[in-house]
Amino acid sequence: MRRRTIRRILGGLVGLAALAAGAGVLAGDGPSEAELAKVGLKRSGPLLVLEAESEVHTKADEVRHLSRQLAHDVARQQMTLSPEQYQATLKGLNDELNQYKNELNATRNALNRIPKRRGYPVNYQLHQELTAYRNELQAEVTQRTSYLNQLKGQKYDPKARLQADADVRTRREERHQAVQELRKLVDGLHEKYAAVAKEPRVQKWLDTPEGSAGIKPKLGPSHAIRLDIKMLEQFERAEAAGDSANGPARSTRKGRRSKTAKHAAPAGDSASPF
Repeated sequence: MRRRTIRRILGGLVGLAALAAGAGVLAGDGPSEAELAKVGLKRSGPLLVLEAESEVHTKADEVRHLSRQLAHDVARQQMTLSPEQYQATLKGLNDELNQYKNELNATRNALNRIPKRRGYPVNYQLHQELTAYRNELQAEVTQRTSYLNQLKGQKYDPKARLQADADVRTRREERHQAVQELRKLVDGLHEKYAAVAKEPRVQKWLDTPEGSAGIKPKLGPSHAIRLDIKMLEQFERAEAAGDSANGPARSTRKGRRSKTAKHAAPAGDSASPF
C-alpha cells in the first residue's frame, strides 16, 4: 500500500516537472536583438518592426515640415490679393487652428485615460506614440498661431504678389517631390513587410509566447508609421483634386485609404500587414 502511494507521489512530481519544462519552451525570452537584426527587425513594445521604418518616418516629417512652410507661403500670397480675401484667409487659418486645438485636447484626454501601474503607463508603446502625436499637434498649433499673428501685424501690400507667387510655386514643388519620395518609401516598406512575414523563423517567433505573461509578439508596422501613411494618402488625395496648397488641415489620424495609395498593396498578398 505504502509503495503504491509513493509511486503516485513520484508520478505526480514527474508530471509537474514535465509541465514546467513545457511552459519554459512555450513562453521564453524570444529572439535576441542580434537575431532580429539579421532579418531587419527590432522590438517596439509588443511589436516586431522593420528598421526601415525610421527612413519612412524621417521623410514623413520632412513632408509635414514642407507642408507647414507651404501653408505659411500660401497665407502670405493670399494676403496680397485683396482686403476681402485677406480676411477670408484669416478666417480659414482660425478654423484650421481650432481643428488642431480640438484634436490636441482629444489626444491629451486619450493619454490621461491610459491606466498606469506604479507610475508607468500599462500600454507603454501607445503612450509613446500618443505623446509623439501630441507634440506634433502642439507644433502645428504653435506654427499656425505664429502665422495668424504675423498676418495680423502686416499691412496689405499688393506689390508683394510676385514674390509670394514664386515662393508658393517653389514650396509646392518641393512638397510634391517629397510626397512622391515618401510614396516610394512606403511602397518599399510594404514589400519588405510582406517578404519578412514569409520568413519561417519570423513565423516561428510570432507563434511563440514570450515572457511570464506568455504573449505572442506581433509584426508591424508601428502605429506611428500607420499615421504617416494616412497623412500621405491625404496629401495624395489633395493633389489629385488639385488642392495642393495646404493638404490636410485636419488630423492625420482620421484619414481613409485613398485610391492613389491602393497600389501599395498588391492583390492577393495576404502576408502584408498593411
